[in-house]
Amino acid sequence: MASQIKSSGYITRDSVQLFYEREGNIGSQAILFIHGLGGTTNAFQPLVSSLQDFDLVRFDWAGHGRSSLPKSTSVESYVADCEGKARPIFEYLTPKSHRILIWKLAVIEHFRLKDILVVGHSLGGLISLHLAAKHPDIVKGVVAFGPVRPPPEAGKKALAARATTVRNEGMGAVADVVVSNAFSPKSLINKKGEVALAREMLTRQDPEGYALALDALAGSSEPGWKQIKASVLVLTGEEDKVSTATAGADIVEGIGSGARQIFFKDTGHWHILESTDESIKAIISIAKDIA
Repeated sequence: MASQIKSSGYITRDSVQLFYEREGNIGSQAILFIHGLGGTTNAFQPLVSSLQDFDLVRFDWAGHGRSSLPKSTSVESYVADCEGKARPIFEYLTPKSHRILIWKLAVIEHFRLKDILVVGHSLGGLISLHLAAKHPDIVKGVVAFGPVRPPPEAGKKALAARATTVRNEGMGAVADVVVSNAFSPKSLINKKGEVALAREMLTRQDPEGYALALDALAGSSEPGWKQIKASVLVLTGEEDKVSTATAGADIVEGIGSGARQIFFKDTGHWHILESTDESIKAIISIAKDIA
């Protein structure tokens, strides 16, 4: 079974149009999917047919996929894409004339989501953890596939160089190198359709949107680890060169007893495409933990 989309379209955050898709059992446990650098809603397509018991919401960040291009980005702005820009919906005066604003998180409230399980991949994993630290009352679980961390100086220079390349030469100049480095050697041989999907997502990106995301990662910061109260599962591919076993272990240590790490064999950085069945089981396990 493919998707059974209940609704899709655009949500406006400031001047940006964010594309979304929603399916599954609306009103049940909500899962918010956050794709990674060069991804789209389709990065999670292999999972959704097995998760139809849940309320599934996925979207393209600003500048990625079918969402419009912003003027600038940061990890914080991608968090705002998830939650929507907080804005007052009404105000009133107390009997003592204190001005009270009632605030609304546009996207989350738009779908009336609560007690959310957030599933993020790569940079989307870092965004998921920032979201969990900012909104511990809303985010009850996080499944982070290969979450990246703010890069060291050498990494920042490499990201800046890649951003310059795509701005000058387009996505085709980097797509094949990125794909080859991200998949495990075994997956490159045995997962040809999945490799093709990853390449298609990358080559379809707006070069400036992709470059802005590279800039955002280069300028990113660590989440407030101890502010995260959600149940967190970090998924690490044994062949992952982007988010290594050590990086995953450091994230778990930073969060503390509420986090754990598991490994996927013969898997690089595209966990969902390379180890689909294992990815589904991991998501369901956390969903049961927070039910």
